[in-house]
Amino acid sequence: MITATALCLAAAMSAAASTVQVAIVRQAGSAALMPEGEVTISQPGAKSKPLEWKGELTLRPREGGLRLADLRLKTETRLIPAAGARIRVGPNFYRGALILRLDPGQTLTIVEEAPIEEYLEGVLPHEMDPDWPLEALKAQAVVARTFTYANLGKFRKDGFDLTADTRSQVYKGMTAVNENVRAAVRQTRGEVLGWKGKLLRVYYHACCGGATTDAGAAWGGGGEIPRPLRGVVDPWCATSPHMKWVAYFAWADLTAAISERRMLNGPLKSLRIGAKDAAGYVRTFLARSGGETIEVKASELRGSLGAGEMKSVRIRSVSLLKKGVEFLGGGSGHGVGLCQWGARRQAEKGRSYTKILSFYFPGSELSELDE
Repeated sequence: MITATALCLAAAMSAAASTVQVAIVRQAGSAALMPEGEVTISQPGAKSKPLEWKGELTLRPREGGLRLADLRLKTETRLIPAAGARIRVGPNFYRGALILRLDPGQTLTIVEEAPIEEYLEGVLPHEMDPDWPLEALKAQAVVARTFTYANLGKFRKDGFDLTADTRSQVYKGMTAVNENVRAAVRQTRGEVLGWKGKLLRVYYHACCGGATTDAGAAWGGGGEIPRPLRGVVDPWCATSPHMKWVAYFAWADLTAAISERRMLNGPLKSLRIGAKDAAGYVRTFLARSGGETIEVKASELRGSLGAGEMKSVRIRSVSLLKKGVEFLGGGSGHGVGLCQWGARRQAEKGRSYTKILSFYFPGSELSELDE
């Protein structure tokens, strides 16, 4: 059961941790920006002034700085939208201040600095269907918020906290945000998951295929796995379209995928399941090539073949065919933490977001952060 507790978050956050810096463009040759409403330009050592250019503007690197349309800007220039204003970058709109930065390789990076609660609104509709039941979205909001605080500063050496893609959480500003999403964030404002008084390092995925797995089994590493990050048997995602799937790969493609990380003595001749964890996730395959059998990490093979094709490593069977290999699997994603399809089904059955969270993170502590 989730209980309310005061979390000791001093190591994870500072007094300024109500905002997050997210790289929305990285190392690009150019970017298209379009302000809507009043926007201010703030440059180091210069007085702030309004951005008077209208319409779509092209941002490009220049020697020693940046160029926005005909404006010569210093690196680390900020574009600050007034209340109610926004800036389109590519196809997406953003409300937070944009930091325009010249990279060492004469490319450019754009970082949005946004309040964490607003950032979460831009995460939810791209990590979970925004039209799913509210209680599922609220569970997702708590997990996404906890993930954000736990990973602040992860990319500090690159000059920001998080990326806007799957290396962190998918984020597209105001795009696809609806009232369901706003309600999920608003009704869980400041809530995070903890364990023994500390912030819990949480994870989530699309569908577990019948059981979630331990974080340690999925990624290795020493030390004791916290109780909330141990796998659970999950009957709730049985109606997911990802529950069962079949993937086929030609021998040549499998040979190439394994060769990315391991030296083979010839074409691949056979492939079979090696080790599985307690939840049924394959951890290693055994590949036969050139008279030698080698061990291949399942997660690495999935990464090389593509997560869109091999949806997970919860593989039930492997069938060797004349021209390739057929995998019968279940689930989608790494299988650790919140199963989103299971959360949806629980919400449809009337279970609250706190019950959903206690199911996937048993023993975890729900707490509200002070702002």
